[in-house]
Amino acid sequence: MSEMRDLFISYSNANKEKVEEIVSTIKYFGPTCWFQLRDSKQHFIEEINAGINNSRDFVVFLSNASVSSLMVRNEIARAISQQKRNSDYSIIPVVIEELTESNQEIIELFLGSLNWLYADKYDNYEGLALAIFEQANLTPSNTESGQSIYSTEKEVEKIRLKAQNKFFNEYAKQYLDEVFSHYENPAVLDIGCDTGDNIMMRLNGRKYRFLLGVDSNTDAVKEANESYPQDNCAFIHCDVTSNSFFRDIFSQMQKFRIIGFDIIHISAVLLHLGKVEELLSNLYMLLNAHGTIFIQDEDDGMNIAHPHSKYFDDCFYIWEHSKESGDRAMGRKLPLLLKHAGFKDIKLLSSTISSIDFGEQYKEELWDLYFNPELWSTDSAAYFDNYEAFDRLKVVAQKHSEMKESYLAGEYFITLGIFFYTATKD
Repeated sequence: MSEMRDLFISYSNANKEKVEEIVSTIKYFGPTCWFQLRDSKQHFIEEINAGINNSRDFVVFLSNASVSSLMVRNEIARAISQQKRNSDYSIIPVVIEELTESNQEIIELFLGSLNWLYADKYDNYEGLALAIFEQANLTPSNTESGQSIYSTEKEVEKIRLKAQNKFFNEYAKQYLDEVFSHYENPAVLDIGCDTGDNIMMRLNGRKYRFLLGVDSNTDAVKEANESYPQDNCAFIHCDVTSNSFFRDIFSQMQKFRIIGFDIIHISAVLLHLGKVEELLSNLYMLLNAHGTIFIQDEDDGMNIAHPHSKYFDDCFYIWEHSKESGDRAMGRKLPLLLKHAGFKDIKLLSSTISSIDFGEQYKEELWDLYFNPELWSTDSAAYFDNYEAFDRLKVVAQKHSEMKESYLAGEYFITLGIFFYTATKD
């Protein structure tokens, strides 16, 4: 006898990839699903019938392929029979693509009296999953948004950030040398200053007239001001995506008699923000006539591990589906975003870092910053945007020590997509 499940999932194999993503989201909220690949064998058809009978509710993903599928129609018919025997058994149609007029008419014969959900009406799969639960009268067991393991309120994350700042300062140093060589005593604006450690490390030994750091984390800004109580430094709480951004910046500029900034510095921030082009347009207006913007950001499209290993595929997948990872394709987008914001002379200084840079001096640091499963240590799948990422984390944790040993022994070469750009106002 089939194990009792919360939801039976009916779909066409033509939509397998999309349905898998939605089902993964459903699963990390707690409900169990009967969800299998298609098979034409008779014993599998018997399992499907048993699965429908032993599921509390039935979800069918409607597409032109599924409406045309004899298998899906048979499953719907079986579910209708189950509902006649059990009035609490819910049938939930979810439309995942626009149906042709003929397919609409066909499926309405089966399901026309039911309440349909339309996937494109929801901002994300979480919203769709919650709507399915509501129709099925299911209470998700995992509704927390997932506290960020990258929060600087956590001591472990503060330690990680310090190590990361030191690591990337080695890469940024040569490019910032070139930027600062054009200015005798520049005014500097740092977007996303956090506790101030990163920008102060990058400014160490350099002459600058004034530094203004902005961040949306009030505790981090307070720590920055306490750690660097200098007359020519100020760190303020400011949401760079808010309507008050200009007002907050201008008040500080007037206070310190700054007309505009010679250098604007942004490190690993833009991938976490919305309205990036709007922010860049605002920063363009804050830059002096001959000013330079310096940006460091990430792009997973340049990630390479050789020889190929599923371990690295799993790590890259976890990055992509962590809710705190941001836009993992930001690096490639920046040239056009900068151009649209008005910037000129846009230069890509570098697009990768690798395990052999600096004569392998920082080889272990690269591993610990990007491939250590402790970076994502969490007991809740809600930290990720699907359940599969949480499952892959368990596999990565099991293989971590073995893989790190092989990597340090020189058996793997790794490059990661870290982009460094400069652009000017004129």
